[in-house]
Amino acid sequence: MPKKTTPPAKKAPASKTSKVTKATKPAAKSTKAVAKASGAKAPAKKAAAPPKKATPVKKASAVTKKAAAAKKPALKKAVATAKEPAVASSTATKKASGSKKIVATKKMPTAPPPVITTLPQPTEESRSISVAEISKPKAKNPTTTPDTKGKVRNILISQPFPENGKSPLVDIGTKYKIKVDFRSFIQVEGLSVKDFRRSRINIPEYTAIIFNSRNAIDYFFKLSDEMRIKLSQDMKYFCVSEAIALYLQKYIQYRKRKVFFETPSKTLFEILNKHKDNEKFLYPCSKDRKDDIPNFLASKRFNYSEAYIYQTVPSDLSDLTSIKYDMIVFFSPVSIKSLFFNFPDFEQEDRRIGGFGQVTHDAIKEAGLRLDLVAPSPQAPSMAQAIENYFKMIGMK
Repeated sequence: MPKKTTPPAKKAPASKTSKVTKATKPAAKSTKAVAKASGAKAPAKKAAAPPKKATPVKKASAVTKKAAAAKKPALKKAVATAKEPAVASSTATKKASGSKKIVATKKMPTAPPPVITTLPQPTEESRSISVAEISKPKAKNPTTTPDTKGKVRNILISQPFPENGKSPLVDIGTKYKIKVDFRSFIQVEGLSVKDFRRSRINIPEYTAIIFNSRNAIDYFFKLSDEMRIKLSQDMKYFCVSEAIALYLQKYIQYRKRKVFFETPSKTLFEILNKHKDNEKFLYPCSKDRKDDIPNFLASKRFNYSEAYIYQTVPSDLSDLTSIKYDMIVFFSPVSIKSLFFNFPDFEQEDRRIGGFGQVTHDAIKEAGLRLDLVAPSPQAPSMAQAIENYFKMIGMK
């Protein structure tokens, strides 16, 4: 037999008094303020929030009392509209009859949270454009992007003028009737004997020396003379090219059995590997030397030491009042450091910049410059060829 369900008890209708009480809650604060202005004492009630300190009430004038009495109908209207919050006002009465006195300050009800308007976010496309405007200039590929910035009238080569006065870069200036200036951006300084001895390297202990430049040869033998070191006649020399090997004749008696160099058929690493077990190698070099030779010696566990005997430093370019050339060509990362060392506020603007070698290319881009000429490349094995190809591309004759 199904159970009987008891019907839910009907809620008693709220009394008229409770409705009025609930409705008059928001307006009670206004009544209290008006009553206070007219001199009547309002019963103390516990406020929902701590009330702010009211402005001291001064004696109201007859005109002010009349203005307060005129607002009573508005108060009754607020009671009739139960669920509408009372409108906050900064003062209980306005200024009347030219009086500058403030009668009373109303208690401000809790204000609703402000409406915050969110602007539409930029799209991914517009964001990338804005970032590109403030980022460093990107490199341009001269083989695909023609340059239409006008004719090149002068070029600055960041190297010293050739001793014999002959250079393909000089020939380009003659051919195209433009000015080509040579100015070394870097200079080489040898270490003193005192600084070298701090490395605690005893040169006579080594049986083989690796040279990668003429500077290394010059400063090594200069340092040996200053330290009064006589090299053994059996000392072996390994060079990165035949030209550097022939340069050794300036300091030693050249003999093929003790001078080795890289050839088209054999690399320097292959030659060194054959003498790995019989020799103790010394690698005199600069402080900013390349890593290829030391990395090879370390990976193959050669018995070797590095000797820093010279360093490359920026040249003083104060004689150049400006760098306003149409084209500047760099051959080393140190040259780029020298440029900003001497001209901290340098800006490329419409100048073309060329770089020789991958390390130099990377340094140009890291400095925030645009790379316009690249060498070596299959189309331009030399910088002179890269410049000539560039001139043909922009239509120079």
